[in-house]
Amino acid sequence: MSSRNPAGDTGTMKATPLREQLWSPVQNTTVWLGWWLHGLVSADDVIDAFQDVQGPAHTLLVDPGGEDPFDGRFTDRPTGLVDLLHAVREVTRGAPSELSSRPLVGLVLAGPGDPPALPAGTRGATAVSQAGAGIAVADEDPSVTHVLVPWVVDTSLVQWTWYRCVGQVRAGEFYSPGEADTKLREATEAAASLVEQSGNLPVRHRSPRLAVGALSDFFGLPGLPAGVAPRAEKLMARADVVASVIEVTRSTDQGAALDPHLLPLAGAVRTARITAVDHAMRELLR
Repeated sequence: MSSRNPAGDTGTMKATPLREQLWSPVQNTTVWLGWWLHGLVSADDVIDAFQDVQGPAHTLLVDPGGEDPFDGRFTDRPTGLVDLLHAVREVTRGAPSELSSRPLVGLVLAGPGDPPALPAGTRGATAVSQAGAGIAVADEDPSVTHVLVPWVVDTSLVQWTWYRCVGQVRAGEFYSPGEADTKLREATEAAASLVEQSGNLPVRHRSPRLAVGALSDFFGLPGLPAGVAPRAEKLMARADVVASVIEVTRSTDQGAALDPHLLPLAGAVRTARITAVDHAMRELLR
């Protein structure tokens, strides 16, 4: 999560580093929030999960520069995760929940040249582009998308800023879990080949497959509620493997030289995470 918050003081804040684009605890908290909306876990369970995955202290701030859908009820007073849950429940109450509808919550990610799947030009889209991640929340009105964007304040407090976005969500490619997995594999293989050809292989690695990553079918993924679709969980695990190898490789002396080959992998990692969360949410309705 980024420590930069466009809704507050940005004087001492910094841009989102690559590590936070690759590793997003918002992936797991989105799933927990969806499980709670569908009545599969208790409010206490989802609050515990938010605290375990993202930190012990959370507040809710409604975008002070945008439209407040809650008539000031969460403004100018202390807030917490209970208020966040109340707000999510309120806006999703009339939203359709059929398999063909958009999920009640979804993961939105962004990176260089890869804008979030939110109405273009909205404050929420800008915030996600800066933070790298957010939770999309459905509304009864199909032209409205809410998004919760987390910012770390003083290293110990997660401030969730709520944005109301109006407009058509940009058309994007839809991937099944199998297609997203293939995209991740192909990106990994392409990067491995480019690293090998470049001659910039980190000294500590004996093959480009180790430098870029060999995906494992048995990579553990903690922090998810029970009952997540196996294909979704496996796809998240694959994304974790690739993300970890990118980070390890970039930490070597040759890491900067490898960026042109490794950075395109970040897009495949984001696609895998978004697809996995979407699949997990849709499988609840089958």
